[in-house]
Amino acid sequence: MKSQPVLYDSLKTILHHMEANLRINMSSIRAIEKAVPLKINNLSFSETTVDINDVRYQLGVCRDYPKRDIPESFKSENSGGGVSHDFDRFGFEIPIGSNPVLPGDVSFRNGDEQVVRTDTDELEEHYHQTQLARCKIILQFIAQQKPGVTLQQKDVWMAWMSDYVGITKKRLQYMEDHAREKLNPFLCRRHNLPRPFNCYIQLSVMKDGEAKPLQRLTYTRKLYEAVKQFNHILFANRPAIQVNKPVFLDNHVYRIPVGFKISANELTVRVLQIASIATMIEDVNVLRVSEGGNTENWWQHRFVKNAKELITKGSPSAEESCMMLRTFGCRITRFHNLRTCTSEQYCQLIENWMSVKREVGSELWVGLDKKRRKNVPKKMQTRMEVIRRDDKNGAQSETSMANRLKYQWQNRLEVFQKDQKHERSVRLRGENGTQIEICGEVCENETMRHRLKIKIIEN
Repeated sequence: MKSQPVLYDSLKTILHHMEANLRINMSSIRAIEKAVPLKINNLSFSETTVDINDVRYQLGVCRDYPKRDIPESFKSENSGGGVSHDFDRFGFEIPIGSNPVLPGDVSFRNGDEQVVRTDTDELEEHYHQTQLARCKIILQFIAQQKPGVTLQQKDVWMAWMSDYVGITKKRLQYMEDHAREKLNPFLCRRHNLPRPFNCYIQLSVMKDGEAKPLQRLTYTRKLYEAVKQFNHILFANRPAIQVNKPVFLDNHVYRIPVGFKISANELTVRVLQIASIATMIEDVNVLRVSEGGNTENWWQHRFVKNAKELITKGSPSAEESCMMLRTFGCRITRFHNLRTCTSEQYCQLIENWMSVKREVGSELWVGLDKKRRKNVPKKMQTRMEVIRRDDKNGAQSETSMANRLKYQWQNRLEVFQKDQKHERSVRLRGENGTQIEICGEVCENETMRHRLKIKIIEN
């Protein structure tokens, strides 16, 4: 039976439902594959890795010694996929924090990272006069003992020797070799010699903590440039990638291609991250924003304002809170201010949210304490026209401006009933004609244990 070729439209449908890691490895139909929006459940980046669903792709620098065996300490680094930094011509590590930010890159560096240098005189002294010399002294002592004997506390005659009590001969030899290798770059620099090892970049797939090599690349470019090229192959020239739950890590630079966009289903970020990721977020369904530094006007970013549901928890002032609620265009806003606001300020928050025309069905959830959960609706009924409320039997009754005072002195404006998780509601009309419904809730398993729900009923 002859096999039938897959039609173009059928292939696009198949690709749309195919698992992301299978798709990105289909190099023979790359152009067609990239034209179909890529769907990923979990996506995250670091300086040298990209996690797609349950697969991690890692690039690292491995060392090879052409004239002798690879030192044991470096063998383990090679088997783990290599190290995450480059080396200069003498063999010194180039601090990853000193690498430049390239066009398209998204930086999460906060500006106060320490760039740790490995070529200082202090380090040379540490490895040569301290670690190497001490290992030699302890090894000489052990050589005079019976096989298997380690340094004991009773054998200590200098304070620093306590750090070496119980360490085996094999481990001490490993530490001695490691210190000697760390000294080699200093010798190469002193005598203007090339580094004693060759480098190559290895692309690996990490699974269950083990690195499976996929490809070796010659060391003709820096590691961060290779990561940039790899991410370009994966993600360049695609429509917005549909990601269920992207994760953004601090203190990293994401080496992504120019024009890279994400359409996120659920996104959790800290305030400090918003400005950085704003360039890559096309849209988001559910956005959770938590505190994490002071960033002015973070709520003005397009993807924040246009999220379908926004959950924010922080400590803005009452004035800032009002500005936020006027700005948010989300259909559902869950607003939890960790500061203690007065009932009057909560009423102002609700009025500021109502001052912007919103579609019917839009909701504002405000987290507050138990006392204000009951007081704020009462106060709102003195500021707006009461259209309808529940009576004590749960039936609905109509009211108006004319009889508001009558209900007040009869103490019948209490619309919440004790010990109910879903409490009764009241409908109000604002000055601009917008009608809202206010209802209190008690939530056992959420941060906003007591909260008010305000819903647009009519515009």
